[in-house]
Amino acid sequence: MGIDEVVQLGRMTLQEILILAAPVLGIAVVVSLLINVVQVVTSLQETTLSTVPRLLATGAACFFMMPWMWRHLTVFTTHVLSDFNVYLH
Repeated sequence: MGIDEVVQLGRMTLQEILILAAPVLGIAVVVSLLINVVQVVTSLQETTLSTVPRLLATGAACFFMMPWMWRHLTVFTTHVLSDFNVYLH
């Protein structure tokens, strides 16, 4: 397995991680921004008011997106492991 194949496999893996993590991280960012705006408007600076909803939103996003994530990861893994000739040279 040459350097080119290793770099390509690493690039594909990092791209897959980005595709799977981006929606969950995006939801966490949006929820955090909304909560921060509410905290600024109401002058409530309690840390649990910002942490708990973000954790709940992230957990819900992971729960509801899990079937899509599993399918996407299964397709990627099947693609990577389907042809070993590329890795044996």
